[in-house]
Amino acid sequence: MADSQTIQCPRANFEAAHGFWNADLENLLKLDPNYFESYDRLLQVAGSRGSLTPIQRELICISVNAQVTYLNSTATEHHIRQATHAGASTAEIAETIQLAASLGTHSMLVGMPIAHGVFEELGVAVEVSEVPADEHRRELKAKFIRNRKYWSESWDTVLAYSPEYFEAYLELSSIPWEQGPLDEFMKELIYIAIDVATTHLFVPGIRTHVKKAIEYGATPDQIVDVMTLASNIGIHTTLVGASTLAEEMGR
Repeated sequence: MADSQTIQCPRANFEAAHGFWNADLENLLKLDPNYFESYDRLLQVAGSRGSLTPIQRELICISVNAQVTYLNSTATEHHIRQATHAGASTAEIAETIQLAASLGTHSMLVGMPIAHGVFEELGVAVEVSEVPADEHRRELKAKFIRNRKYWSESWDTVLAYSPEYFEAYLELSSIPWEQGPLDEFMKELIYIAIDVATTHLFVPGIRTHVKKAIEYGATPDQIVDVMTLASNIGIHTTLVGASTLAEEMGR
């Protein structure tokens, strides 16, 4: 455990770079100053590269921490506060959360093609086609492509089995695209962030949204920095662990 003189400089450097301090950081710094300084260096990578604005970085961090496979409420609250301090509007933050919430539909995108394969083996499958057989499904597919500017083969399976779900999801997921303040490329960066999060790693989504982000004007450097920010949730293991250890030692 480090003494107060040893930790004074790393804390000052961290506060100067990031503009905040908390008990978890204090505990990690006291536990291992060398590790803490390396952690600080890692956190500063995306900012030092300069491809994303402070607001964009905070919105990415909100999406990664708030998405359903992680749901880190403490980190989400922190990054909402930091985004507000950086100048993000309530509408921008709200849209970020709405976009991140779309992750839930991956249960259908992953699950339905697998279920369809089993249905075929058992002789109970319905026909899945790139061109839906009925007019209602064709209209829904056309509307999705018009609103979202892409299509995935997995959606063909979802649409074939449950046009009711597809239509309801399309209505919900289109809201940020129809009325949100964020640029299209930023929406795609948020989708990349939630798909590439270590707790999810949805490969088809990463491929789709990297392509769409580039088409909307994002740069490779911006996409790399989104992934860098998403990868930083791994460090929460040491933050939580150091605070738990400090509490136990205090007993």
